[in-house]
Amino acid sequence: MKVFLAILIALTFIMSTCNHTNSNGKNTTNSISKDRMLLVLSAPSVHDDYYRKAFSQIVDFQIAYAKAIIGNDNVIVLVDADTKKYYENKLPDDVILIADVYDIWMRDFTTVNPIQPVQFMYTWASMSKKQSKDVQASFNAFANNYKIEREKTNLLIDGGNIVDNYKGKIITTSRFMEDNHLSYEQAKLQLKELFKATEVAILEPDEPVLAHSDGMVSWVEENTLLVNNYADKPDFRKEIFAELKKSFPNTKILEMPVGYKVNKPGEWEGFESACGVNVNSTVTFNNIYVPTFNMPHENEFLTY
Repeated sequence: MKVFLAILIALTFIMSTCNHTNSNGKNTTNSISKDRMLLVLSAPSVHDDYYRKAFSQIVDFQIAYAKAIIGNDNVIVLVDADTKKYYENKLPDDVILIADVYDIWMRDFTTVNPIQPVQFMYTWASMSKKQSKDVQASFNAFANNYKIEREKTNLLIDGGNIVDNYKGKIITTSRFMEDNHLSYEQAKLQLKELFKATEVAILEPDEPVLAHSDGMVSWVEENTLLVNNYADKPDFRKEIFAELKKSFPNTKILEMPVGYKVNKPGEWEGFESACGVNVNSTVTFNNIYVPTFNMPHENEFLTY
């Protein structure tokens, strides 16, 4: 697999075909191919107060990210009508699509598994219950308009808490059990039935707010799993590896260096920084898009 570098983490909604790209002009780049996945980014609205301070940084990042994807996979950026001007003339025509999706964290409230898309009920760990329903409803309107086929379930989860290899191996955290009032065995059975999976691991989360597994592990090949090196938490590390080895006896597990950055006072209040967590990557058929942060451990991470 080729590895492409990005400067920030962006969670993306990925689909296995590009049938939903659209172009009204000659400046096009997306093409239907069995070797490409479609990555869908959602732009912050120019009217959204929450992202106002970081608006320019997010826009610049999404433009750079889209350019890194172009030619390797397919990509579109969803923008509302008033935000479109910040992306025009910076990306090809068929990369920009007008749609009103209410948040940028597409992976969390859309679908998981691009080969067999499943849409969970979006939890409200990062916002109010009403906000989470409104955000997912905005995606539903977009998905229904473009006739995006997906299986729906009433099970609760943030999409970032499902990490799978697209071939029957699923990872989540105990937050899935808590949100859905399931026992360990019940949670495993539900996920196996939903994804027709053969192996499921349920990890204790490494942070308490979102409790996402995608900041802990990443499948890079069918039987190769990257895991953060929790050397500073020996008891936690032992627990994580016991669950992974029990659940995936024939999987190659690689411990990866990780760094952590503490938020500045008032910076994204209530959330731990994801800066330094390189396993939180986007993996497609032939490429891995790795977030990088100009931190010392990253050279070692990228040489694996």
